[in-house]
Amino acid sequence: MPAVTRQQYFDAALALLAANGFAGLNVGRLCGELGVTSGSFYHHFGGWPGFVGSLLEFWEQRQVRILAEGHFGTEGPEADFAALMDLTLGLPHQAEAAIRAWSMNDETVRAVQKRVDEARVGTVGRAVQGLVGDAALAGTLTSLGLAMLVGHQQLLAEGAHTDLAALLAEYTRLVHSRVP
Repeated sequence: MPAVTRQQYFDAALALLAANGFAGLNVGRLCGELGVTSGSFYHHFGGWPGFVGSLLEFWEQRQVRILAEGHFGTEGPEADFAALMDLTLGLPHQAEAAIRAWSMNDETVRAVQKRVDEARVGTVGRAVQGLVGDAALAGTLTSLGLAMLVGHQQLLAEGAHTDLAALLAEYTRLVHSRVP
């Protein structure tokens, strides 16, 4: 059997979450997906709690890594806002919807979900405030953006189709309409 990396476990877990929801993620399915024994899983993570903690840390730090790799914050609020819209399009939306559902059933997941939401609000809020100049308006526009993202993900998880690119284009027009 081929050796697999922690990254491969995380990628497979996100795919399973997207396909089956949080209830469909377990050691057996994960190992079956990767073609490895449960011994490999336990070697990497020690057990289910170690895996969940590592997966959530990976997911939480994903945005930080992507923003750092994209040199976020170095070219001004217009470039930052555009980068955030591109980042939003590339999120694993169905997996994120499953993580949000999981957070309603698990306090550890809920704490990470809250931190991810807070980090997104902070990051988007800074870019929006840099564009519109007004902190209160930026807060409202940022909350609207997060609500749109979460709503899109939840509808997607229920099988409904929303065109996120079109939603983000409208959101971008709205934000830019408020630039002084």
